[in-house]
Amino acid sequence: MRTPLRLAAALAAMLGLAITPAPAQEKIGGEINILSWGNYIDFALPSFEEKNGVKINIDYYADEQEAMNKIRAAGVGTHDIVFLGAGFEDIAIKQGLIVPMDESRVPSLADVYQPLKKIKDDGKLYCATYSFGLNGLVVYDPAKTGKKIASWKDVYSGEYKGRIGKIDKSNEQIWRTALSLGMKYGPLTDEQFQQIEAKLLEDMKQVRTIYGHYDQMAQLVASGEIWLADADDGGARQAKAKGLPIEITYPAEGLTAWYDGPCIVAQAPHPEAAYAFINHMMSPEIQARLPKELGYAPANGKALDMIDADTRKAMDLDTLVTNIPKIQFQYNLGADFDKRAIQIWEKAKATVAK
Repeated sequence: MRTPLRLAAALAAMLGLAITPAPAQEKIGGEINILSWGNYIDFALPSFEEKNGVKINIDYYADEQEAMNKIRAAGVGTHDIVFLGAGFEDIAIKQGLIVPMDESRVPSLADVYQPLKKIKDDGKLYCATYSFGLNGLVVYDPAKTGKKIASWKDVYSGEYKGRIGKIDKSNEQIWRTALSLGMKYGPLTDEQFQQIEAKLLEDMKQVRTIYGHYDQMAQLVASGEIWLADADDGGARQAKAKGLPIEITYPAEGLTAWYDGPCIVAQAPHPEAAYAFINHMMSPEIQARLPKELGYAPANGKALDMIDADTRKAMDLDTLVTNIPKIQFQYNLGADFDKRAIQIWEKAKATVAK
């Protein structure tokens, strides 16, 4: 039988006892040293500091190479967290700059979409996927194509010759073509490069123009000069936001994506704060703010229901989530790969007038 609170208080008074409330959760305190892109996580910092009583010292960098240089220059044991992605964490692992996470200390990771958990060959997780973006999408004007476009096979069926636009990015064009041939993201053999080059040169016969940025793509679609175009998720959303009557396709052959997130630096001086920080950044509350703060989709599945209906519809988040299993995440394939990709793309690009 439960004793009513008033009765318990009266008994305590009679016995000369005091009832004290349960102690508030003790704050971590101290500080944490973070390396990040500029204006990338800033919106989430005040709530972490207030909740945990931790002072955040943040140092910004221009690219991941600079971030790793800063870790080495300061000395391992100075920084706690560094944001890395798209293969740079592999370099940091090899150089001993970051360490595996103890996932039990980051409860929010349990709600991250499984394909977004970048488990390495050793079976360990080194970085959480805080944000990600899609490459290799197709945008098209359904009024012009007259039907739904579902794949790269549809794009290059021959029906739209002279009405196709492509972005001037060598790496993306190599992988759009590679995926259309059924290849998987990763190192390529000479034979595969040759197949990609042959297919890309053949596809270029149907291309009308090459554009340097997605604003230009939107202008070309708006004018009717092109009906179908390459895009990433940001470019596609911006085009729709301008009122273009376009549809977005997640190609049946798959698509590539970049990712980025917090990693724990080796010998982090404030490990408790470091784990609390990662859990904070991966929480549904913070992840739900990503669409409006940065224009990115959340990695935490529980965040989806916390996003307002207008934003969810405008970013077509439900479709994106459905297509997450198609994603092949990019990583660094080395200078030789980049050189070969540029050579093939420059050769293909020369066959089309910009």
